[in-house]
Amino acid sequence: MHIHSMSFDSPRRRAKRALFGLAVMGLGALALIDNLHVFDVALLHTFWPLIFVFFGLSRLLWPRHPGGALFGVVLIGLGGLMTAHNLGQITFNLHQWWPVFIVLAGLSIVLRGLFPGRCRTRRFEVSSLEHDEQVSVDASFSGVKLRNDSRDFKGGRVLFAFGGLELDLREAVMQAPEAALDINTRFAGVELRVPRDWQVVVQMQSRMGAVEDKSVPPPTPSHRLILRGENVFGALQIKN
Repeated sequence: MHIHSMSFDSPRRRAKRALFGLAVMGLGALALIDNLHVFDVALLHTFWPLIFVFFGLSRLLWPRHPGGALFGVVLIGLGGLMTAHNLGQITFNLHQWWPVFIVLAGLSIVLRGLFPGRCRTRRFEVSSLEHDEQVSVDASFSGVKLRNDSRDFKGGRVLFAFGGLELDLREAVMQAPEAALDINTRFAGVELRVPRDWQVVVQMQSRMGAVEDKSVPPPTPSHRLILRGENVFGALQIKN
């Protein structure tokens, strides 16, 4: 079963789509100008962080809760600092300052809990139960709750950006000694739950993010779940 994001075509969504389209057009225009060598400066290399500013503006213009507005401010600040760094105006080392964004993300979650959105129907969430041998998730800007109770689980693939995913495999059964699950996330939070008799082997790359394995290793593991992929500006937590 393939999960993908969808929602009603409201004026809010049309406006956000238009803003995103303008951002894509801007990147394309910068790339074209660079290819034509109109200026001596590589515009795309210099100004690409402004994409964060566009995403931040969309969060500020259409906030769902105070935490979302704060996240928009963070994105605008990040895009502005990186652009100023590319212009040589300031020195900004993202490798030193990335924990600040984790702290702000936590503050955003706290604000969301204390001050929930005014209209809960605006939030889009998919909840599903799968029986397939492989998990297939490709979604963005959404929340997904997915359970899998396959009798012959063989892994799968997860592509997720700008949202939250709860993947519950506690009822799944693995016949082979091991299975591989590819997880690639961008600005997303993923909670993965596995059976207690599975051993989790993390082989993922994490850039400006965190992967936390809280699962309890079985005394005599008979099955292994291998996690591969890349986590960028996100958080992956593994539990039983």
